[in-house]
Amino acid sequence: MTVGSHTLLWVTRWRERAGLNGVWRWVYEIALVLLVTVAATIAAAVTDWYPSMPWLVAVTTPILMVLRLTSPLPAYVAAALVGLGTGGPSGLLLVVLSASLGYRLARWWQVAAGLVLAWVCFVGSIVWTDPLGVDLVVMYSALFVLMAALPAGVARLVRRRRVLLAALHHRNVQLHREQSEVARRAQTRERARIARDLHDSLGHKLTLISLYAGMLRTADDDGRSEAADLVRQTSSAAMTELRQILGILGQDDSQSTVRPLTGLDDLATQARASGAEVEIVREGESRPLAALTEHAAYRVIQEGLTNALRHAQGGAIVLSLRYEPDALVAGVTNTVGRRVVRATSGQGLLGLTERVRVAGGMLYHGSTPNGGFRLAATLPYPGDERAAPTAAHRPPPAAEPEADFAVLMERDRRRSRLVLAATALSVAGCLVLCVAGIWLMTALVIVDRDTYDAVRIGQSEAEVRDLLPDADVAVAEVVGGRDVPGAVCVDYHASILDRHDTDADLGQTLYRFCFRDGVLVDKQIFQEQPS
Repeated sequence: MTVGSHTLLWVTRWRERAGLNGVWRWVYEIALVLLVTVAATIAAAVTDWYPSMPWLVAVTTPILMVLRLTSPLPAYVAAALVGLGTGGPSGLLLVVLSASLGYRLARWWQVAAGLVLAWVCFVGSIVWTDPLGVDLVVMYSALFVLMAALPAGVARLVRRRRVLLAALHHRNVQLHREQSEVARRAQTRERARIARDLHDSLGHKLTLISLYAGMLRTADDDGRSEAADLVRQTSSAAMTELRQILGILGQDDSQSTVRPLTGLDDLATQARASGAEVEIVREGESRPLAALTEHAAYRVIQEGLTNALRHAQGGAIVLSLRYEPDALVAGVTNTVGRRVVRATSGQGLLGLTERVRVAGGMLYHGSTPNGGFRLAATLPYPGDERAAPTAAHRPPPAAEPEADFAVLMERDRRRSRLVLAATALSVAGCLVLCVAGIWLMTALVIVDRDTYDAVRIGQSEAEVRDLLPDADVAVAEVVGGRDVPGAVCVDYHASILDRHDTDADLGQTLYRFCFRDGVLVDKQIFQEQPS
């Protein structure tokens, strides 16, 4: 293969792994990469901690966005390391990469490992602006949970839902394919049953017609008239047999109105009319039979009689029907006779074996000690365990898998609604906590360290008052700090973010500003002492 072919193959495989299979998917990914890159670059340019920082962010962000499609964990780790050197990743970039991490990784521990490493780098990026402290670690950790852990968790739930839907779809398709195969096999069996019935019934009648036709050549006028009547009767019986076949094929295994065994006497009478010596032997007490069992017994006797007329003409033929306690035994035994037809293919016995097997029984055929032939079948009664295979030939209903699939889909929809509701509540709770935190910090942040440092001793009171909050929010009657004779002092609470920079063991950190004669004469940082 050429270099171009290797490149094309690699691009094709990469596109399949990335899931870029449609035009709109390409448009979406390109727009997302541009949006995230622009947002991250603008944020880096505004911060401007060092000159190359915006360029570093502008180059690495699109690379990380593309890499996340096929290698989400390496892209996430690389983004965390880049963020450690640029004061933390962009908020939008962190959300997108976290969602890709939770959605595209198959193992949960990989997602957890990526989040832990990113959290360490995210918290470590504090050193670009402030000394590392417990308050900032807690605050940044909460922000990381909102911007990284929450998107990853939601994406993980979406992945699980889609995997479930894909598995259900695959199972449904497989069940439908199997049912189609079962239906096809059932149709094949039905065709085989029809062919066997036609072979057994029409073959027997045609054999008799052949024998009767032979009698026409050797008989006188009266004999010919009688033989012609036999041919006509046999033809009519063949049509009746064909109607019975169609009736049996339309039945289940339940009791049928067609009773083939009642026609054994007619079967023997027709054979005797051709000159054969036929005897019927019945033993045991007759009992109800399944249509499939009774039809199989009739076909065994019919096939045995047909074979005896073909291959042993002139010999004695015995049709036996024996009702035993646990099974019905139907058979035909004939002595040695003269063959009147050519050797057959044996398809009749093969089809008869299958028919008996479907009815849950067994077929025997073989020579007798006196040189004759015996064909017999043992068939179980209805309700016997050996008849169970007959039920297997009815294909399962096709509606059950569809109903099962619909139930699972509805259950998944309900769970998805619960997940979405819980996610919405979680987001709303995080927003409420953030707003409450901002309000609390605003209420307690009276003067921050930057304002304190900006005020210089010797400034006019008016200028300092402009930088400070209103006097009515100042703290009154505070114990602590040093006294300034002749000065008017006002005290303000320090911000929450500034308190970790002090060595306060007791009380709160406060800023004090003292004025005399319209000028700032002193400023202090001290801890409130208990009164």
